[in-house]
Amino acid sequence: MALTASILSPPSSPPKFPNKLFGQQPCQLQRSLVLGTHHQTSSKYALKVSMSQFGGPDKVTMQISDVKEKLEKAIPDSVKEFEWEKAADAVVEQLVSLGQKALKWSIVVLFALGSLSDVIFSISRNQELMMPFGLLFGCLAADFLKETSQQVFPNSHGKGLNWNLVGVGCIFVFIKFVSAFFGLRGKVFLLHVANGGFLQVLWLWKSLVKGRDQNNQDKSLSVGHDSLAVEGTE
Repeated sequence: MALTASILSPPSSPPKFPNKLFGQQPCQLQRSLVLGTHHQTSSKYALKVSMSQFGGPDKVTMQISDVKEKLEKAIPDSVKEFEWEKAADAVVEQLVSLGQKALKWSIVVLFALGSLSDVIFSISRNQELMMPFGLLFGCLAADFLKETSQQVFPNSHGKGLNWNLVGVGCIFVFIKFVSAFFGLRGKVFLLHVANGGFLQVLWLWKSLVKGRDQNNQDKSLSVGHDSLAVEGTE
């Protein structure tokens, strides 16, 4: 009887803890939304206050121009009158000359090492007689290619660089790489042709740089004499 009474008795009321827990969540969500909107309005208000303090974009540009004028007035006249463009050109010329010297010496070192290895290879294969013929043919070919390139491309002189000689040197470098696909005699001959042509290119480059430096010195001396003459007449 007790068992049937317990079965027939109405169920007890559900626990109130989960309801309280879930009942608190809408309040927290509403509170977070209120805080987010308050943060946005406060940031917009701060931005408006900062813009009002600076007086808008027009006032900012005026302040920048005023600062620029003050800086220009603070710079000494000697700094303003200094020829910055000529100084920049002089620095560029010095950098170009240093780059040319570094390139020249690196090419000379590589050429010396390559020529030495080619000589050792020729002696080890008993092909010493091919060396002078290859060197002579390479020098003559370099002169011929240089004259031909000057006739075809007369205005190929860059700023401190002769592109004709660069092209001729690239041709002899290509010949040296191609020599690996030939037989023994052809390989030795082409190796020394490339060495002779490259040696002639370096010699022409040296004479060209020397002549350019001499012309620059003559121009500087003539300008100095002209300035002294003008000062003497004054």
